[in-house]
Amino acid sequence: MTMSLPASFAGISAAVYQLGVAADRGFTVSGPGAGALISAVTEMREVVVAALDNAVRFGQEPALGQTPAAQVYKPFMASIATDPVQGFIPFLERLQQDLVDAEAALRKSMAAYDGSDQTGTGVIVAAGSAKGIVT
Repeated sequence: MTMSLPASFAGISAAVYQLGVAADRGFTVSGPGAGALISAVTEMREVVVAALDNAVRFGQEPALGQTPAAQVYKPFMASIATDPVQGFIPFLERLQQDLVDAEAALRKSMAAYDGSDQTGTGVIVAAGSAKGIVT
């Protein structure tokens, strides 16, 4: 079963939303795991920002010549980039925001992991101290 391109794009946003919900509900990611994910998200975001910086040329008609076929294709190709529903530029803009949101959710999950790790350590130390065990 294949998915349409707009459905695939919506799937990215849905996954990021679910990650945010999980983070809000206490989902945790360990430091090394979150660090690797955040690094990957940051790298993707940098690529998207670079693409958006060059997005003006995506919306321009390409130089395909003066043949009748070229005259048909030129405006069509520019509209592929700029279409507000299915265009490449709006997709990149949504992806950029999704990546920002994913990074925020991962950082929240990492902080929750660190907090629970520190709390657990404190409980263990306190229990050991109560029993006369020195750490």
